[in-house]
Amino acid sequence: MTVAYHEAGHAVEGWFLEHADPLLKVSIVPRLKGLSYAQCLPREQYVYTQEQLFDHMCAMLGGCVAEQLFFRRVTTGAQDDLRKVTQSACAQIVQFGMSEKLGQVSFDLPRPGEALVEKPFSEATAQLMD
Repeated sequence: MTVAYHEAGHAVEGWFLEHADPLLKVSIVPRLKGLSYAQCLPREQYVYTQEQLFDHMCAMLGGCVAEQLFFRRVTTGAQDDLRKVTQSACAQIVQFGMSEKLGQVSFDLPRPGEALVEKPFSEATAQLMD
């Protein structure tokens, strides 16, 4: 029953948000890794405003909010939603420059196995300067 309320939370939240993608279907039958899902119809859009990203994050948190409102607790079923929201919030600050405190700066995140910071005076740079 908690799963149904969780998915309904996504659906209701998405209905009232201006920039949320339209809901295509909701399933509470166990599929793949998860117990359920709310599938939205994504728009063909590649550039997003901060308001659009915020609405997407709110829609992702709709399930957690529904669990908290109706059952006064949040289950582990919200883990994937929380991971996606955390990734989105991090990307807005670190990559997209959408922070009032940091300003419009972008820090590229390293790929797995790459160094976190490149040295400005590496051997290759030193050789070019000679």
